Amino acid sequence: MDSLPSTNRPSARTDGGLNIAEAIFSRARPESPAILAGEVAVSYRELDARSAAVVARLRPAIGKATAPRIGLRCRDGAGYVVLALGILRAGGCLVPVAPELTPPEQETLVSAVALDFLLTSCDGGDAGFALETTGRSAPPAWADRFAALNPAFIRFSSGTTGRSKGVVLSHETLRARVDAANAGLQIGRGDRVLWVLPMSHHFAVSIILYLWHGAAIIIPASGLAGDLLSAASRHRATVIYAAPFHFGQLAGDGGRTPWPSLRLAVSTTSALPPETGAAFDAAFGIFPAQALGIIEAGLPCLNVPAPRDRPGSVGRVQQGFSFALIDPEGNPAPPGGQGTLLLKGPGFFDAYVDPWQERDPAMHEGWFATGDIARADPDGCLYLLGRSQAVINSGGRKFFPEEIEAVLLTHPGVAEARVSGRPDLALGMVPVAEIVPKNQRSIPADLPAFCRSRLARYKIPTDWTVVGSLPRTASGKIRRTEK
Repeated sequence: MDSLPSTNRPSARTDGGLNIAEAIFSRARPESPAILAGEVAVSYRELDARSAAVVARLRPAIGKATAPRIGLRCRDGAGYVVLALGILRAGGCLVPVAPELTPPEQETLVSAVALDFLLTSCDGGDAGFALETTGRSAPPAWADRFAALNPAFIRFSSGTTGRSKGVVLSHETLRARVDAANAGLQIGRGDRVLWVLPMSHHFAVSIILYLWHGAAIIIPASGLAGDLLSAASRHRATVIYAAPFHFGQLAGDGGRTPWPSLRLAVSTTSALPPETGAAFDAAFGIFPAQALGIIEAGLPCLNVPAPRDRPGSVGRVQQGFSFALIDPEGNPAPPGGQGTLLLKGPGFFDAYVDPWQERDPAMHEGWFATGDIARADPDGCLYLLGRSQAVINSGGRKFFPEEIEAVLLTHPGVAEARVSGRPDLALGMVPVAEIVPKNQRSIPADLPAFCRSRLARYKIPTDWTVVGSLPRTASGKIRRTEK
């Protein structure tokens, strides 16, 4: 990649159509807090100025490029928010590049979305970032159709290889999505949201939603329960949107740190164990409401207002959404029966990249197939029973077994490999591997280290099993289930 010189220019600009980041500041109360981190409070006025300073540096590099895809590689914090808003305000399409990805994984992402620039902050701040070009000589074949969407954001639905897809969201789609999601969340200017999720995986709707509605985002010193509760107490947090892992941590505190300002707890990324919800409820007086969040669809389901009554449900579809359950033949599932969950409503994705496919052809007669197997009770509350695909969801980070298997098969001591997800109370799922070794009866001793150099930490199998062979389908593919 070629480094670009840093340049200081005074102003931000937009180039027609809605720019959701610009609109955030046109709606905001300038002196209200936008980010609270320790002793530091960043007002909307300061967030505006800092993100505009990022725009002033980006604009000369971007030039007249339309909707350039700009990767953001930065650790979580106030600087991440500033840089992301700066990319959007400069007319760029934000592409999060999770810092935990290994160099090969990052290169796969760069290639898959035809990234134009990569913005890197080594210290997590928004002042000393570096901007690089990716060295591509020609735009992708879909560049014009992409630009016509007024794109704001691309994130992979699950992982960066295998069957995952780069999901494109336009500025208009983000606007529709944050309004639809807030029908249930009811985030407003008086709210202070305790942030605990990785920003590279949970930014386009959650952080944008909070800022759009004028709330403050509380960034704790760490993800440890003590630091979370300290930040919640100091800044009077009213909302937490977290994974079951976090609720288990906080419940373990036993309520020693009171949290009287909390009004809403939302659990996402994986199923919330009922015992974890009950323990959090006993400690803080709030039972977490399960949500169904999908990068293609936003937040179509939320179990409010009575999550205690149906602790295993993701609730009803939110206002403006509809659902259907179908059997494997495409027929409606019988009342009380299970089927593949289909959804329709506001704020659905605009297109996929790698390969390029716009929304309408990707839908099923206007419906989006989630890949979840679900049932509905007589009141229309949905219960997720499993996945129709083999995606692994570990602590909110989704990926496919194929991308791990591809790495394992490059090891000279591995003949065959099958990876699957195993239930885990803390993370929802963790990857485990079955290995057919070459010329030996044990796992190669260097295999875990081999994976650590090529895979993000959360993708490294937590358990290894030696098998003599792997079951295959009639066509020779690895069988994902034993049935």
